[in-house]
Amino acid sequence: MTYDFKFVELAINFLESGDTEILREISELAATDTIYNHARFYNYDVPTNSKLELVTYLLTPSDKYKEVLPQVVDNLIYAKENVTKHSLVEKVVMQYFPKEFLPSGSIYFTFGYDIGICFNINCTLNLAHPFMLDSIGNIKYYAIHEMHHAGFTELRGGCMPSLAISTYKEMTHLVENLTHLEAMGTYAPLRLREKENAMNSDIDYIVLQDKALVDDFTKKYFDIYNYFKDHPDYTLTDEDWSKLNILSGGGGERLWYVVGAQMARIIDQQLGRDALTSLISQPSENFIATYMELENR
Repeated sequence: MTYDFKFVELAINFLESGDTEILREISELAATDTIYNHARFYNYDVPTNSKLELVTYLLTPSDKYKEVLPQVVDNLIYAKENVTKHSLVEKVVMQYFPKEFLPSGSIYFTFGYDIGICFNINCTLNLAHPFMLDSIGNIKYYAIHEMHHAGFTELRGGCMPSLAISTYKEMTHLVENLTHLEAMGTYAPLRLREKENAMNSDIDYIVLQDKALVDDFTKKYFDIYNYFKDHPDYTLTDEDWSKLNILSGGGGERLWYVVGAQMARIIDQQLGRDALTSLISQPSENFIATYMELENR
């Protein structure tokens, strides 16, 4: 995994200087290719007629970033010191992959697009996101999260799960895939957060410390999952898509992050790390089925 800071460095230069030629330079970066392709693939509500248009949208009007710019500069220094310099992040990530696997993608440190995204074998992390501004340590933990996503996707052939689906069977597979993806991304930094007393700086980990809440989230998750799984031939409606939004946190309860991480934790504790990581290259329904078998013993 390689580390690339060009996007955020140039963004800072642009916001400090106002030189619009820098926007064109940013639009030609590999990091921008990843963001642009992700936005188009998932139909994000951002301009996508060109990469320059997208970059201009993300970084203007520049006045709205003036107040947080010193923090972003601090975040950049922190990322270079704590994510890349001592290889801590990569060492943690590698503990949650099969032993023979080495991710070959890049993590791009960016400004203004989502919190972090994965597309094919690469990922990004937005150093200007409120999560990174509110708690600088989140940079390290979310770098682990996104880097695992990139490796996870690479292990599965580099293909992103598509939203171009129409049946409950397809929705079931999508939910399984995204649950598995977010389960591992959320679980990978958990032990480091525990060690560094950082479990209370992110809502997912606050919930994961509360058994009653985890049980409640798990029930809600499986109500939705089984709703789709039990009716494979049904055709999706707008109401059905709203259920996907609930799973991803649209209602404030980030079900597949929390419940997925709990699934990973149970498998890891009861079957061991090799069993957990071996499931990555298998159909994601196996990940959920393995958890259910353990819970129903």
